[in-house]
Amino acid sequence: MMMQSYRLIGDEYMHGKVTNEEWEIFKEAYHFFSAHSEPPANQSDEAVAWWMQTAKDVVTVDSKWKEYPLMRSLLLGIYEYLEYKSKEKTKEADEFVPEL
Repeated sequence: MMMQSYRLIGDEYMHGKVTNEEWEIFKEAYHFFSAHSEPPANQSDEAVAWWMQTAKDVVTVDSKWKEYPLMRSLLLGIYEYLEYKSKEKTKEADEFVPEL
């Protein structure tokens, strides 16, 4: 398989037939994920506030790109992955809770 060649456009490297909008969507989705990549365990004190803020941030990003279904798909996938990470942390915390 042959690697795609990269070309410099502005200060960003792009390749293939990705449009500028698609490139910006993937970048913004990455920045969203990066800013929210460590969800708290579900039973933690900060969980409710963290999830409320994350949901607000999803709406903000989604509304900016409402004409592009790609962003909504990426955000849904990221949100589901954050839920998974939170549940994994919750399981880890439950392992250390003594049973009565």
